[in-house]
Amino acid sequence: MSDVSQPNPLVMESGPPELQERNTWVASRLVVSSTVFLFLPFLFGYLYLASLNNAGLWRPHHLHGPLRWGLAIMLALALSAVLLSWASSELAQGREPRSRWLSLAALCFGLAAVVLQGLEYARLDFGPADGGFASVFVGWSGLFALVVLGSMVWLEMVVAAAFRQARHGSGASAADLNALGFYVRFLAGLGALTFVFLYLI
Repeated sequence: MSDVSQPNPLVMESGPPELQERNTWVASRLVVSSTVFLFLPFLFGYLYLASLNNAGLWRPHHLHGPLRWGLAIMLALALSAVLLSWASSELAQGREPRSRWLSLAALCFGLAAVVLQGLEYARLDFGPADGGFASVFVGWSGLFALVVLGSMVWLEMVVAAAFRQARHGSGASAADLNALGFYVRFLAGLGALTFVFLYLI
């Protein structure tokens, strides 16, 4: 058999670590800017519809988001962000096992925020057709839960890779964990803004 018929071996070339870290840093900032533009229409819709309040249909029957559920969702996501920052700090100091378990705890709290959002929907006494506030509430909080779920999928991949690589003597990539921590901290801040608009005002 000639050598022409033999398939060429696949060679994966990896760039220097500094390049990967820079690319991950830039990517996380691009994801943050994309997320900002994703939620700007809801903020604009809230302010615009509330200022017009045509025929008193902005908030008929004085609808309000359930405060305790909103507070629980915000706190769960905030705890996820804090744990992820702590995990990054531990990894930077060479304590990889603790970093992995902190990342796993952050994943659990982030998923808890999504589950709490679903439970809140099951207990809402209004729907998206019950006025301007209700439609903005359901759209904004629902999209926020989906974005948080997406970030938790990202975190799950980082955590799984960290536990898998630990068997070979290396843990999670510091660049990946830092980028993800930056994004989850941003989501925690966005969650606080969401809480103010949908549950307090």
